[in-house]
Amino acid sequence: MGFTIKRLEDTYELISFNYQVKGFSYPLKKNRNNTWKIKELIIVNPDIISALISHNFDKKFQKIVELFFSSNDYDEDSTGTSLMMALDEVAHLRTIIINKYKRYLKKEKEEEFLKKLKVLENELRVKIIDFKLIKEQSLVHNNIEEKNKSR
Repeated sequence: MGFTIKRLEDTYELISFNYQVKGFSYPLKKNRNNTWKIKELIIVNPDIISALISHNFDKKFQKIVELFFSSNDYDEDSTGTSLMMALDEVAHLRTIIINKYKRYLKKEKEEEFLKKLKVLENELRVKIIDFKLIKEQSLVHNNIEEKNKSR
């Protein structure tokens, strides 16, 4: 399942490559010392494709979970914003899975990803509702205090 790249003594240049390969297109990040000037890889092995998609999903899912847990402080401005951002990211990740990764994933793996997202989305919605209730109660409490002070 691995591969090795060996440095050749001679320099070769690929001028044209018109072989139509059906597979998962994986863009590469630009390196400072990228002497090969490779823009993307086409991966055809289903196991490698599944592993890459799982890795990408796990990274994005972890970032959303970090947003979720970073909003525990109930700092009014940042909490509401981070919760809404996390909810948007869940929707975005779900769209990517359904539209982009569906044809590469096995049904069970796709269902697992979507189930994880649904659970996280439900938790986010509950936390947003709690946050709004707490914010509303504090506004009501502040208004009552202001009315008592003004008398």
